[in-house]
Amino acid sequence: MNFPILVNASVRMLLFCAVVWLIIRVVRLRNPHGELLVWRLALIASLALPALLFFRVAPSFVTPLQLPVLTANGAGPPNTPSSVSLHGLPWRLFVAIYTSGALLLLARLAMGLIGLWRITRAAAPLPIMDGVRTSRHVQSPATFGGTVLLPVESCAWPAGKLEAILAHELAHVRSRDCYWSWIAQLNCALFWFSPHAWWLRRRLELLAETTSDDAVVAARHDPVTYAELLLDFARRPNNRSVAMSVAESNVSKRIERLLARIPPAKALPRATRWVALAFLAPVVMLVASTTRAAPEPVSIYHSGVVLYDAVNPDDFYPAVAIQENVEGWVVVKVDVDALGQLVDVRVVKAEPADPRFGFGDAAMEVARKTKYSNPSQQPSSITFAVKFALADK
Repeated sequence: MNFPILVNASVRMLLFCAVVWLIIRVVRLRNPHGELLVWRLALIASLALPALLFFRVAPSFVTPLQLPVLTANGAGPPNTPSSVSLHGLPWRLFVAIYTSGALLLLARLAMGLIGLWRITRAAAPLPIMDGVRTSRHVQSPATFGGTVLLPVESCAWPAGKLEAILAHELAHVRSRDCYWSWIAQLNCALFWFSPHAWWLRRRLELLAETTSDDAVVAARHDPVTYAELLLDFARRPNNRSVAMSVAESNVSKRIERLLARIPPAKALPRATRWVALAFLAPVVMLVASTTRAAPEPVSIYHSGVVLYDAVNPDDFYPAVAIQENVEGWVVVKVDVDALGQLVDVRVVKAEPADPRFGFGDAAMEVARKTKYSNPSQQPSSITFAVKFALADK
């Protein structure tokens, strides 16, 4: 996994989530189904962004000013304050810490899935309805995939209580909230160092519970009685590492909403969800896009020679260097005749100097493709630097 790209993606997603949150507040989006859809799309964008940055799929725009991006190596010569070596000990330490945290969270997710899968298999089916099981390992209602898990004592619950609980849990099943919770946890494992991943997970879970509460009210169950049930189950919550169940931190807000008797929000039509998904593609491309500065003026060491049609070094970036995410710079010296025609080009200095990266040959090709003018009409030389910088690093 390319750690600099993950850091870059996390910064972009943090800004993106902040902008989306601000837009939601400005337009006053009150429908929890609508907000849930927005943040689910943001979750998809978060997982897709590293791949888009790694494969450089998104467009790159030329701008007068280059936007700041995090880099593993500075774009300029080494030994400068902005240069950070990817091969240095601090960077290796950061990568080791990140890898350990990601593997720990992935292992926790996998163990939770396996454990709940075993609980679901061992649970006894509830005769009154398919897809509903009871287990002594469950303290309060939960869902695992498409299965509703209830405590063993649920068989003795009054009909009204059981119907209200099933209305809530089956709403989770219809909305596939459990699967989205797992995807959010996968996103947390990938971006565990970024606050946007953890906030996004909690927001998705709160909205999933809110929309399921609305399903209970829409089924004409008394909001006050249902609020009492939430409070009762909050006193004996399940392990929430994977299962969708009552969360203590969310109960107070949900109870306040129920007691306020806010009318249940309507679910979004399928066509609206597909339109939103289609709109996501260009938005993600915009978030993954990069900027590059316009060609900088070239320093003239011998007056009289002018570059008037310099080519873009990105067009000659060595393939090996791109694959290994290596940046470089080369100083070349060009000799021109009295008419401004190229006579000779040679490399003065290259960094990195390893010929397998091919920066020297690429810079010489840039110099050969560049056009020159020589108003002095005397054989002259010019020395300039060619920089090769990865826009998405």
